[in-house]
Amino acid sequence: MVRSTNKIPLSRPVITDEMIEAAVNALRNERLVLGESVYRFEEAFARYIGTNYAISVSSGTAALTLALLALNIKNQEVITTPLSFIATANSIVHAGGIPRFADVSDQDFNIDPVEIPKRISERTSTILPVHLFGYPCQMDDIHEIARVRELKIVEDAAQAHGAIFKGKKVGSIGDIGCFSFYSSKNMTVGGDGGMVTTNDDSLAKAIAKLRDCGRISRYLHDVFGFTARLNTINAAIGLVQLKYLDEWNEKRRTIAKYYAKQLKDLPQVRLPPMGTTNIHPVFHLFVIRCEKRDELAKHLESKGVECGIHYPVPIHLQPIYVETYGYSPGMFSVSEALSKNLLSLPMFPTLSLSDVKYVCEEIFNFYGGS
Repeated sequence: MVRSTNKIPLSRPVITDEMIEAAVNALRNERLVLGESVYRFEEAFARYIGTNYAISVSSGTAALTLALLALNIKNQEVITTPLSFIATANSIVHAGGIPRFADVSDQDFNIDPVEIPKRISERTSTILPVHLFGYPCQMDDIHEIARVRELKIVEDAAQAHGAIFKGKKVGSIGDIGCFSFYSSKNMTVGGDGGMVTTNDDSLAKAIAKLRDCGRISRYLHDVFGFTARLNTINAAIGLVQLKYLDEWNEKRRTIAKYYAKQLKDLPQVRLPPMGTTNIHPVFHLFVIRCEKRDELAKHLESKGVECGIHYPVPIHLQPIYVETYGYSPGMFSVSEALSKNLLSLPMFPTLSLSDVKYVCEEIFNFYGGS
């Protein structure tokens, strides 16, 4: 297939004139910090997710950290996945807790509910599942474990805006949901940003206080808070982006189905989970398992196709986690195996199907010539 020499990026955020106009209007007419657009964005996002409250913050990492601080996990253990971006586990450390890992499922790359009970101790207070790559975790099983063991659930939905598990959007199923608006995510705010969702009034108030220096009035503070607010201009952009999120997610699903159709007969490639009648993923990334992963990535890059590897080093094998907690290779075998053969292909709502076809043809060319 002949195509232009323009590179196909791994992701591409959508910024339109409508979003730029919203940002300019906020800049001209609102307070730059905690202006009207911030509260409108929070109200709209809470309605979208299906929770009573949404509290905007400065990043997805801040969302996780403040959520865990509000739950007071200091010196307690939080069980999460080793196959995620390091911020997931770092948030536990920053909140004063102890990260403990449970291996992932080979089927959906998410934390395996079978493995969670093996990691629970007397010090465990919380489970932190990650809806990795936009695919919902098995929340029924996780919820039952939490109910029986009297544990809290904090959903890391940083990659899963709009994903649905049994009729409920992720971020509304646990005690708290946490989202990121980083520029590669399914929706962004024109910069860093995050959101915390919950139905718990006391948790919402605690998180809102923590993000704003711990203040109870202008110059009175009764907790050690942070400066972790979302800027008004970013909120104005996010408010517009939210209107188009479902449309963009549907385009991602169409692209994912086309990838799957093109690659289904290639024996060297295993497709990601595509969803069920009860699980509706949003394909933040389209991640294949493949033979000769690194060589394939180099081939695609040479043909103008940007790829990603999520994640080449599981969190428990990151140097600081090995040094601090004594983790070693072989402890979470599924995560370690996946880290060696997962490859993220280009995925964003404006990606053309002709470009998807080109990517798939080059994957076939690689394996046909290797």
